[in-house]
Amino acid sequence: MKNSAANVTLKRPTHWALFSLVTLMLIGSGTWADDDSRADSTNSDSTNSDSANSECGLTDQQQEMLTRVNEARNNARQCGDQSFPAASPLTWSCKLEAAAAMHANDMAKNDYVSHSDPDGAGVEQRVNQQEYAWQAVGENIAAGHTSVAAVVNGWLESPSHCSNMMNDTFTEMGMAKADNADSRYTTFWAQVLGHPR
Repeated sequence: MKNSAANVTLKRPTHWALFSLVTLMLIGSGTWADDDSRADSTNSDSTNSDSANSECGLTDQQQEMLTRVNEARNNARQCGDQSFPAASPLTWSCKLEAAAAMHANDMAKNDYVSHSDPDGAGVEQRVNQQEYAWQAVGENIAAGHTSVAAVVNGWLESPSHCSNMMNDTFTEMGMAKADNADSRYTTFWAQVLGHPR
């Protein structure tokens, strides 16, 4: 089973660019700040946040992952050398689900496991394609696991994935699983975490 290092990106508001230092969260394989605004900063959280499950409808598998992740966040946890207090529960985002599905399907179709697709696009580009105006995004991926429990447990045992899941900056998530029986790992998982503007 393969768990790739977690990936997190922060976006700072453009109006603070000259007045504050960039704070980067050093989690997993790397993080960067993105100065250009792809969405109007006047968007309210209510227009960006699509946590109403009725828009995209959670599958049983998605509900199970959301529940397991929130159960993990409900308790203080040690992720490698970093201690995390209990974190607020995440809500579901249809836009983050769509970004996760895009990546899980591409990994399954092209038989690879990476945060970057073959063209070099990362989680921030996939989230932007879904018109999710974000302050922070992160991604956990895995391949070869056959159940939600195995995926979440694998991520909790990996310091960088665990850090992503326990990061209280994130308020929403989406996930997807894709299958390809002819590929090396057969199953491909993507979890996208976000904090909307």
